[in-house]
Amino acid sequence: MPDSLRESRQQTFLLWLTLSLLAALIIHVSWSLGVLQRVIVSDQSRISVILMLLYAACVLHGGWRAWQLSQQHAALDALVAGRREVDAGAWAAIYVRALAHPGADRASVNEVLLEQARGTHEFGWFMAGAILKLALLATVVGFMIMLSAINSLSVREFSDLPEMLGRMGSGMGVSLYTTLVGLLVNMALSLQYLLLDRSADRFIAQMLLFPQAVTGDERGSPGA
Repeated sequence: MPDSLRESRQQTFLLWLTLSLLAALIIHVSWSLGVLQRVIVSDQSRISVILMLLYAACVLHGGWRAWQLSQQHAALDALVAGRREVDAGAWAAIYVRALAHPGADRASVNEVLLEQARGTHEFGWFMAGAILKLALLATVVGFMIMLSAINSLSVREFSDLPEMLGRMGSGMGVSLYTTLVGLLVNMALSLQYLLLDRSADRFIAQMLLFPQAVTGDERGSPGA
């Protein structure tokens, strides 16, 4: 099996953990400097808080998938090496049994493998896109706050000007801060799910390009 398709033990999970710890460090520094508090206070729409909560949920989902993929890679390596202690519920073991079944439709079996390896990642990509759209929605909300401040106030005296500018600044804060948070969260989640997709692609390639490595002995065994 080519080394380019192999993964070291728990590689995917360790990479996800590294990215998550880096993100946690950035969040901690932002909180220590008061930047995060300023974003939350300035955002009257509270969309930035929603974005942060969605990010936390997606990070947990990514961690679960990273651990799962790492376990599946380990099971595949064990199966290729001929070790029999492979979990019967592992994707590789299911794939081998499905192909060994008389009259098995390889195309259908491959579709099941693709769904197992990458199917749930569609949720993550959808959430990354939804977060970006929420950030753009916050931009619109911020401009609406600015326009409402202009329409609701008639500047008759110079003393009325600071109040109008204050409301306009509040709307601008909603627009800029939520857009910034949305873009950063979108990039972080895109990087996470790109990592998961690449791990799933390597797993699928090992199963599809080298079926004889995992099916040859299985079909030729007395119990097949």
